[in-house]
Amino acid sequence: MMQVMEPNDTELLSQYVRDNSEQAFRTLVERHVNMVHAVALRQTARADLAEDVTQAVFIVLAQKAASLPSNTILTGWLFRAARFAAANARRAEARREHWEQKAAEIEPTMPPEPEAEQITPLLNEALEELPELDRVAILLRFFESKSMEEVGRTLGTTEDAAKMRLSRAMEKLRLIFRKRGIVVSSSALLAVISAQSASAAPAGLAGTVATLAFLKQTSASTLPLVKGITLFMAQTKSNTLLIAALMLLLGGTALVVVQQSLAQKTAPAAPAPVQAAVPATTKPAAAAQLKVLIFRDVPSWDRNPDFEDALESMGVVPDVKPSVEMNTTDLTPYRFIIIPGSQSKGKFYPRYAIEAGRFENYVTNGGTLVLELNGAENDNIPLPRGVSMVKHGSKENTILMPSHPILTPMASKTIRATFASHGYLTGIPQDALVLVAESVNGEVDATKPTFVEYTYGAGRVIAACQCFHDRDNSGRGPMMDTVISYATDRQWFTPKKQK
Repeated sequence: MMQVMEPNDTELLSQYVRDNSEQAFRTLVERHVNMVHAVALRQTARADLAEDVTQAVFIVLAQKAASLPSNTILTGWLFRAARFAAANARRAEARREHWEQKAAEIEPTMPPEPEAEQITPLLNEALEELPELDRVAILLRFFESKSMEEVGRTLGTTEDAAKMRLSRAMEKLRLIFRKRGIVVSSSALLAVISAQSASAAPAGLAGTVATLAFLKQTSASTLPLVKGITLFMAQTKSNTLLIAALMLLLGGTALVVVQQSLAQKTAPAAPAPVQAAVPATTKPAAAAQLKVLIFRDVPSWDRNPDFEDALESMGVVPDVKPSVEMNTTDLTPYRFIIIPGSQSKGKFYPRYAIEAGRFENYVTNGGTLVLELNGAENDNIPLPRGVSMVKHGSKENTILMPSHPILTPMASKTIRATFASHGYLTGIPQDALVLVAESVNGEVDATKPTFVEYTYGAGRVIAACQCFHDRDNSGRGPMMDTVISYATDRQWFTPKKQK
C-alpha cells in the first residue's frame, strides 16, 4: 500500500490562497500552534497573553498569506512573528521584566532544574541570534517534533546535512548563552531544548485560532497585536525597498552600511523572510550560482562563525556532507571544496586518505581544494601532487607574503599562539607559493612551511596548518573570509618579481 505524503506548508498555503480553503488553513494552524504558543508563553510568562499572541499571529498569516514569497519557510516566519507580538504584548501590559519573578507566582509541581531556570527565559532571544536556517532547524526538530528526514526536506537538503546543521546550531546556541554568562553543557542544553517539544498549547486553542483567524476576526485584546505585526511588516518592506534603491544608486558598498543602520533601529526582527546579504566583494548573481562543498563530521572546535556561516553571510548556502559520502559524491559541480579543521574524531581523515585520488582528480580537472589541516597532523593524509603534513607544534609563524589576498588582514603580523601551527608541509612543489612558515624569535625556518598554495593540472590547492579562528587571540579569524573570497574570485596571486 502506497504511503500518501502529507502536503507541505507551501502547498497548504497555496491551497488556502487559491481556494480560500478553511481545511488547508486549519491544518497549518494545527501543525504549528504548539510552537507559536510555546514561543509566546516563554516570552510573556502569562497564559492569557500567550493565547492572544497565538491568535494574532495566525490572523496576520491569514491576512498576508497571499503576499508571502514562495521560498518562505513558514516555521521561521511564525517564530519571528510570535517574537514580535509577544514583545508588544509585554510592553502593553507593563509587566515585570524578569521571567523568574513571574514564574514564581505559579506553583510548579516539581522544582525546576537550574539550567532550565537560567535558559528558558532567554531562549527566544538566543534563538533570534542564530542564522535563519540554524534557527529553523532547531524549531522544526525540537518545537515541532519533526524527524531529521522532515527537517532536511524542509530545508531543501539531505537528512545527514540537516543533522550536521542541527549539531552546529546547538553548539552556536550554547556559545550564545556562554556570552551571556550562562555556562551550560551540551547535554544540559539539549535536555532543556528537548523539553520544549512536550509543551502543548491548551486544548481547543488550535480550533479556536483556526476559526477566528480564517474569518480574520480580532478581539479587543488581539487587535493591537495584529496591527502591530502588520505595521512592522510594512516598515520592513519599506526598508527592503530603500535598500534596493540605494543599491542601484550607490552600488554594492552601500548594502552593509544601510542594513546595519536599519537593523539598529528595528528590534526584535520582523517576521518577513530573511535574505542573506551579499558583501560588496561578491556579485549577487555569482553568489546565487556558486556551488561550494564542505565535508564535515563534527563542528570545528567551538568557533563561531564557521565556514558555513561565513559563506551564508556572502549569500552562498554550501552543501555540507559527512565523510561517509566522500566516495559517492560527484565533486565536479563545485567551484571549491573545503576540508575544515578538527575532524580527528571518528574516521574522517582515514576516509579522506582512501579517497585522496578522487580529490586529486578534482583538482587536476580545475577544482580548488581548501584544506584547514589542524587536527589532521596524526593521520599523515596525502595531499594532491605528493604533499603531506608532518606533525610539529610551533608557537610562532612568520608571514612571508603579506600582500597575498588571504593574508592582508594580518598586516605582516607574526602569528603567535600555543599552537600557531600543528605541523608543516613536506614535498611541496618548487613552484608553490609559501605564504607562512615556522619561526623562532623572528628567525624563519624555510624548511617548515605551514601555509602554501600551488597548482596541479588545471586546478589549485590551498593548504594551511593553521586554524582560522581567534579563540587563542592570534588574530587569524579574518582569514576564513579572505580564503573563501580568494577561492571564489579565482583572481590568483602572482608575487612581484624582485629587481
